[in-house]
Parts: sequence; C-alpha cells; structure tokens
Amino acid sequence: MRLLSILYVLLLTGALYGQGEAYVRGVVRDQDGTPLPQANVLIPAESRGTTTDVDGRYRIAVPSGRSVTLRFSYSGRLEEEVTLTLSDGEERVVNIGLRYRTMEPVVVPGVRRIIDVGMEPLNPRVGVLNPSPTPGVEALLMGQIGVAMRNELSSGYSVRGGNFDENLVYVNDIEVYRPFLVRAGQQEGLSFPNADMIEQMQFSSGGFEARYGDKMSSVLDIHYKRPQGFAGSASAGLLGGSFHLENDMLKKRLRQITGFRYRTNQWLLQGLDTQGDYRPVYTDFQSYWTYDLSPTVELGFLGLYSRNRYGLVPSNRETEFGTFNQALRFTVYFDGQEVTQFETMFGALSVNVKPNRDLLLKFIGSAYNTYESETFDIQGQYFLDELERDLGSDQFGEVARNLGIGTFLDHARNYLNATVYTLAHRGTLERGNGVLQWGGDVKSELIQDRLSEWTMIDSADYSIPLNLGEDLELNYVLKSRLDMESIRASAYVQNAWKWNTGPKRWWTLVAGARAQHWTYNGQTVVSPRARLTYHPGWQRLNADSTITELDYSFWVAGGLYYQPAFYRELRKLDGTLNPDIRAQRSIHFLLGMDRRFDIWDRPFKVIGEVYYKYMDDLIPYQVDNIRIRYLGTNNARGYATGIDMKLSGQFIDGVDSWIGASVMSTREDLLDDFYYRRYNAAGEEIFAGFNFDQVAVDSVRVDPGYIRRPTDQRVNFAMFFQDEMPKWPTYKVHLNLVFGTNLPFGPPNGERYADTLTTGLYRRVDIGFSKQLLGAAGQERSDFLGKVKNMWVSLEVFNLLNINNTIDHTWVTDVSGRFYSIPDFLTPRRFNLKLVAWF
Repeated sequence: MRLLSILYVLLLTGALYGQGEAYVRGVVRDQDGTPLPQANVLIPAESRGTTTDVDGRYRIAVPSGRSVTLRFSYSGRLEEEVTLTLSDGEERVVNIGLRYRTMEPVVVPGVRRIIDVGMEPLNPRVGVLNPSPTPGVEALLMGQIGVAMRNELSSGYSVRGGNFDENLVYVNDIEVYRPFLVRAGQQEGLSFPNADMIEQMQFSSGGFEARYGDKMSSVLDIHYKRPQGFAGSASAGLLGGSFHLENDMLKKRLRQITGFRYRTNQWLLQGLDTQGDYRPVYTDFQSYWTYDLSPTVELGFLGLYSRNRYGLVPSNRETEFGTFNQALRFTVYFDGQEVTQFETMFGALSVNVKPNRDLLLKFIGSAYNTYESETFDIQGQYFLDELERDLGSDQFGEVARNLGIGTFLDHARNYLNATVYTLAHRGTLERGNGVLQWGGDVKSELIQDRLSEWTMIDSADYSIPLNLGEDLELNYVLKSRLDMESIRASAYVQNAWKWNTGPKRWWTLVAGARAQHWTYNGQTVVSPRARLTYHPGWQRLNADSTITELDYSFWVAGGLYYQPAFYRELRKLDGTLNPDIRAQRSIHFLLGMDRRFDIWDRPFKVIGEVYYKYMDDLIPYQVDNIRIRYLGTNNARGYATGIDMKLSGQFIDGVDSWIGASVMSTREDLLDDFYYRRYNAAGEEIFAGFNFDQVAVDSVRVDPGYIRRPTDQRVNFAMFFQDEMPKWPTYKVHLNLVFGTNLPFGPPNGERYADTLTTGLYRRVDIGFSKQLLGAAGQERSDFLGKVKNMWVSLEVFNLLNINNTIDHTWVTDVSGRFYSIPDFLTPRRFNLKLVAWF
C-alpha cells in the first residue's frame, strides 16, 4: 500500500507538471496611454495574480495547453478580461487599456473620450523615481510644452512668459494656492498636491476651456483616487519621506485615501554659499473620503493640514564671481536669525448626483485658511575684494585689494492671515455627439496683512543713502496694516461637439464663455474661448500592400483670458492697495498639431504649437528670488510669441521619457515710464561713481518702449530619459537635463527699464540609479515582505556637473553710489538615497 501511495503521488505530480508553463507580459495603461502602476493582474480560476510595477509593466506565469482567463483591474477603471491559450514555454505580450468608470464623480475623462479639449495627461507615478530635488508633482511639468523652471528649491514654474501667479492649479475641481509671503525657494516647502493620492493629472499651457478659471497662462487639473481596495505606499530618504493608505469599506460604499508627507531640505541647503544652521521642516497631512448615499448620490470630503517652517541662523558667506580680468570675492559675516512659517488648513465637502447615465451634478463647499509669518533680524558685515589674477604670482587667487567694506541690517515682522470660502456647482450632460458643461461659484475672501520691514546699509561708516542732516535715513522701509474683504462670483457654460466625416476622420469643437464679477473694484469681465480640432484619418499604403494608420491631429484655439487681481497684484510697492485696479487681459492665438505613432512596437507622440498672446492692462512686477513684487497699477501692455515642441514615448517598453524645447519672446511697454540721460560739460554721459564731473549741463528724455519681461527666456530645453540594463531590467537609470538662456534683471527698487543686465545660462543635470528589490519576476517572497508588491531603492545625484546657477543677486553700494551685483547661487552637487515601497 505504501508503494502504491508513493506511485500515485508521483503520477499526480507528473500530471500537474506535465501541463507545462507559459508567460504573459505587457503594460497596463489607461485610455489616455498613461501607464498604471500597482494595477491588478489576476487569474480568477486559481485565485492568484500579480501587480504592475511603477511603469505599468507586469509578467505572470500561466498554465500552458489550456484556456486561461486574465482579469485586469485598477482603481476608478473598468475591469477587463482576456482569455487565451498558450503552448508550453511560450511568452506572449498582452497590452491592456483600461477605460474610466462611467459612474466616476468626475466625468471629464468621459468627455475626453470623444472630444479633444487640449489637456495633456501626465503620469504622477513617474515622479516617484524622478531624480529631482524639486518638491511635489510640479517637477513633472519640466519638459511640458511652454513650461520653464529655473529653481530646484521651488515648485513655481513659468508658462509662455507668465509668472507663477498666472497659473491655475485645481485639486478635485477646487482652486488651490501657494503661500503669499514666500520670497525664497527654501522657504516654500511642500505644495498642495500629494502625488501618492493622485489618480489623474492633466495640464494645458494655453487656450484652455471656459470651465477653468480666470488666469492668463496655464491650468494644472488634478483629481485624487477613489480606492477600490486596500493599498498603500511608503518612502524614505535623506530629504524626507511619505506614507499613504487607501481602502474601501462597507461593501465598497465608503472609500478613503490618506497621505502624510515630511520633507527637510537641510542636506541640500548646507551646500549653499551662505553657511549656517538651517532648520527647514515641512509636513503635510491630507485625507479624502467618499461615501455612496445611494446608487446615484455620493458624498465626498477632502481635508488638509500643512505646516512649513523654515529657520536659519547664518554664520558666514563667501562667493567668488566676476571674470578673469576682474575676479571678485564677496565675504559676509552674519549675526541674527530668520524664522518663517506657513500654516495652511483646508476642507471641502462635495455632493455628486447622477440622476441618469448622461447627467452629473456636483455641489462643492470649501474653506481655505493660511496663516503666514516672516520674521528676521540679520546683520551682515561684508567685504568686497578684488583677487590677484596674475598666473605667475605667488598670491594668485588671493586678495589683491579691497573695494568696499560695509554693514547691512535686514529686519522684518510680517504677518498675513487669508481665508477663502467657496460655494460652487458643476454640471455635465452628455448627449448625442456632444457634451454640455456649466458651472458657477461664489468666493468670499478675507485678508489681514501686517507688514513691517526695513533695511539699513552702512558703507565705510556712512549710512546709504547719505543724509547730512541729523535724521538716519534707511535704505528701504515698508510698513502697512491692510484689511480686505471682497466677494467674487463667476459662471461658465461650454459645449463640445464631434462630427464624423468619414472612416476615422472627424472634427471636434469646444466653445464656451465665462464671466466674473469682483465687488472690490466693481468690474465684470467676460471671456469667450474656443478650440477646433481636425483628425484627417490619413493612411499610408506600404510596399507590402499593408495599410498604416497615420494618427495626426490639427487644431486652432483662441480666446479672451482675463486675470482679475488677487491680493498681491493690487498691493503697491509702498504697501497701499489700489482700489482702481483692473483685470489683466490676454488674447490667445494657438495653432498646433500632434502625431501618435509606434516605434519598436512602442507608443510615441510628437506635439508642436505656435502661439501669440497679446496682453494689455498688465500690472508690471519685479522678481526678487521667487517673490513677485507688483507695481500695483495697470500701466503696461505686452506680448508673448513662440513655438513649443515635445516628443514623448517609451524608448524602453513601459518606461516613459520625453524631450521638450521652446523658443519664445515676451516683452512689455510701460505706458508712463521715461528717464533722462544727463551729460556734463565735457559731453560725457553721467554715471554715479564713474565720472569725475557729476554736474549735468544738458539732458535728453528717453522713452524705453518695449522691454524684456522678467520671464523672457528665449530658449528652453528639458529632457527626462529613462533606460534599463538589457539583461537586468530591474536596474534602471533616470536622467533629467535642463537648459535655459538668460533672464533680464536690474538694481533693486529701480525702474523696470533699468533691468538691462542679464543672468547667466541655466544648466542642470540630475541623474538617478535605481534597483527593484521586490515585485519583479523571480523576486517573490514567502515571509512578511511578500505583502510588499513593489520596492525600489534609488541613488540620486543632483546637479551632476556641479554648475553654479544663479537665482538672484545681492546688491551692495559704496558712498559714491556705485552698485555691485553679487550672484546668489543655487545648490551645488548633492546626493540623495531613497527607498520606495508599495503594498
């Protein structure tokens, strides 16, 4: 009997193994082509499966010689099943595109399913292994058409000549803001969007729909996940970490996703020229809940608490700059400290009603509050020296002579409390060949601002500016107490149509208008907008008589884009408010095309746009690091024109890369600015500190006309490239490369026409090397680590070439009035080690 039992087990085992084994691999994407990480791939008959990696790729073993069904699922997407039969040892590629659920509270994806609205989808998961010190998902905008970023410490970005205040950012259909008082990237901290919680992220650099708000440059539209099961992630590195959990409850009627982020830039900031005790601590907690009250009604809540605190006790600074003919060294010894803090609270309650499959009604109530404080007393004693430049001298590189000695004292006690209450409604009706959308909102804005800041400069025992009287005159003073209450009301309506004119040939039109009224200045603005797209459905007959589809699209877009002032735009340089401020206006004209194609059986897309934007009623501004200081009057007109191009695709299967390039010119004309050229008796033009004879005997009035705007970067190039080792796909390399030409700048507190100097080029290379520790084929674990679906470790090198990029300039002067501009450099080469896991 024992022998028979052994033979039976051996025969049974042989029969099981005799079935053989095959493999299925591929990429799971959404309907927009974006890879879906952590998507589920299940064999229902065997109750086993796997999940996709960060690039949406999977590989699973299946029995051979019989029919096998694979089920693909992802949060917020419809499940797909594939049935196939494979022979023993066969490996088949099956790529899946999961469609959006029609019952999603956000039906915009459903709109995009049939209508081209000009929004470019972005994959927030790419940012997980993106080797960039830029905090937040904004790092993914580098390389998108029209986007320029020049500060790795800030999430701010410029789009087609606009500043960051001209960009819209939405999370779950609610506009979000960044701190008001922030003046340097190291103070800013974490931005609002949490990448771990994002399900969908889309971007437009101009010509966007009427349903988006009143800004002149761009829109970033983000929606958080609605979980369909339990999942989570965790990350930790030298710059901080994050953690998130998501799950559904009560038979999938209740869903929640919660995330926590912690970040510290201390390791980065220690490489700056200014040495000292840096104490940056940025924390953020967010939670999003949805509950199905009935099959047609959903209740949602989004809450956030964020605290960004930046402390600095500086000790000294040494910066070398200039040219070989005049090499200079700026040395400062500091006393004092700075403490800056931004505390933000946000809550939003939404109700989504879907009476039938074609109609969605959404109602939102939200409250946003930020309390900001900026306090510092910093004294610096500086020495400006010229260095020995004779290569044959024993003192080469040492101080040859002193050009100036002085002391400055910076003081600030600035406090701001801003609260915004919003009631909003959104509606969408899908009908026939089109989609009708409408909405409106009312915002109540309450702002309390207390400003007290001043600067004193003492150069060689003389206070600058020099006052021969008894009073001490400070170089800069700003004191004000401001309170503002106002209400904004806006509404929009738009419709989208699609007309099929032949096989795979169609036209689409998106047209609408929005209006806004602001009680502070009593102005009402109306903005019509439209976009017309043509898909020709071209085909090419190949030499082997096969037909290749040529997936081209062409579009023209335009509209009127007003930007009513928010608080900062209407505050003048002297700290007072301008009640007569008007909305800035920009008229967009866009002409673009894209083509989707396959190379090496992998998807690629090329896109190009040319544009012209005419702007009037502009509010001129000056840029101090990342702080934007508005002049507070509508006294300028301008334009921006250029061409943007982008190539994106998968040079490696399932791994996204892209290259973006832009050429642009943006200028403005201040309507009331002029200056005089003064000449002495010898006919020489007088410059303070340079001419011996400073007595003017003649002058000529000069009207500057069109001058470069502060964001006039003529050429911008950005590349994000990912690769893997051919025989070891768990080893990957990620490369960021950015190049930007110069920007204009000038002396502080000067007129805009004085910004005739130019910064240096912006050049930066960041690289990351990653290794997949868990989640790939052959990395299965039976211990507690088997609960981990995916795990990566990454070594990142920031600023690989160690190039000194300039963000701002420190100005010093002597008693003769001569100014010296000392560059403030960004971070040098630094390293980061990061561990990321999904479960």
